[in-house]
Amino acid sequence: MNRTDMAAQTDRSSLLATPSRGEPAPRRWGKRCLHLLRRVHLYLGLFLLPWAVLYGITGFLFNHPTAFSDQNTASFRATAIAGSPLLSAPSPVRIAEQVIAGLNARAPSPNAYSLVEPEAARYAPRTFAFATATLVDGRKVSLLFDVVYGSGTVREQAVTPPIAPTQSAPFAIRSGGSGNMGRTGRGSQDGSPRTPAAEPLIVPEPLHEHVLATIPAALTATGFPQAVESVVTSVPDLIFHMQDQEGQIWRVNFNAKNGTVAGTLAEQKPATEPLSLRRFLLRLHLIHGYPSEGGAKWWWAVIVDVMSFVMVFWGISGMMMWWQIKATRWIGIPIIILSAVTATVMTMGMYAYFTSP
Repeated sequence: MNRTDMAAQTDRSSLLATPSRGEPAPRRWGKRCLHLLRRVHLYLGLFLLPWAVLYGITGFLFNHPTAFSDQNTASFRATAIAGSPLLSAPSPVRIAEQVIAGLNARAPSPNAYSLVEPEAARYAPRTFAFATATLVDGRKVSLLFDVVYGSGTVREQAVTPPIAPTQSAPFAIRSGGSGNMGRTGRGSQDGSPRTPAAEPLIVPEPLHEHVLATIPAALTATGFPQAVESVVTSVPDLIFHMQDQEGQIWRVNFNAKNGTVAGTLAEQKPATEPLSLRRFLLRLHLIHGYPSEGGAKWWWAVIVDVMSFVMVFWGISGMMMWWQIKATRWIGIPIIILSAVTATVMTMGMYAYFTSP
């Protein structure tokens, strides 16, 4: 291709890319809007690519719990446990008959109840049974059994690091009013009287009473009728630092509703379960909601909102861009119809699954 041909091709490309001044204004605006839509579609996809990949990978991990497991996991089929008691367990229909026989034995009439629709007898909502076992070498495993097909998995449980011995707080008051101090109190384990310090710690203005007194105003402000009875089920713990006479700094947790007090030395770090890459990714997938304060979690919630909006935008903008390509219209129309029918059928099926008794 010589320079003249290249220049001509460049001119044609520029004409295609730039709306002609001779075109009607609505058509020029339509092309500009479509061009802007494509760019926004593209750059949003580039910016949110890490989150799209994250949700794709973590969705697969949720659907396949044994995939890329951070724990030693092994699966087995029914043939591997042939002859085991599970495979010889009675069928759901047989167990239903046994239940009805037991109910009839307690009923005034010997044939008060009878089985109907035996084909509807089934295990629900899931067909899995779970168990745990401690092995001879000290390891712990969790077992999953599919009670219908006899298959399952055995997964080694993560080993939690041993908790370092901590100094017991001499002022601790546990639920029920029993604490470290005052073992000679009324109702203590040794039957001797209990000192007042071991009773639940009640402050003059507990938080739950303020919450309880605010319920009528909250109901009025939101248009609900007044309540006949109200109960505060829980309140957050108050966390603060306290120094004792020996100069030790304690991290204190106080729950005003229960009157409980717990404490650990501020210099002691609580043991936490190791966070593997798989568990970390799954937690990123599940985390939601805006915290009261800012920080990384708050910004993560912002990204979740943006991702939700962009996924809808991708669908709408993708359809608009597809419609602009005439060569793909007639192939895309039956695909969209198939998608709508499939989504409708699956939605109805899942609704029936969730609402079935």
